[in-house]
Amino acid sequence: MYEIEGSYTQRCCAVLDKNRRRVAEIKQKEAVGGVGFGVDVFRLIVQPEIDAALAMTLVILLDQMFGSSRRLST
Repeated sequence: MYEIEGSYTQRCCAVLDKNRRRVAEIKQKEAVGGVGFGVDVFRLIVQPEIDAALAMTLVILLDQMFGSSRRLST
């Protein structure tokens, strides 16, 4: 069982395991040299306690539910 805490639309959320340990994290990518990135550019940080493919699957599902492409199509 996993729980997602935070805001995917702001690209600032964490995946917690059943013991509430942070096993994956989504963060906005930091700007480099004054050039900013859009919300669709982010970092996925995965801990060894969770399979990277499962973490990416959760990101895809979150994007289908709350992503910027969904906002554009409505």
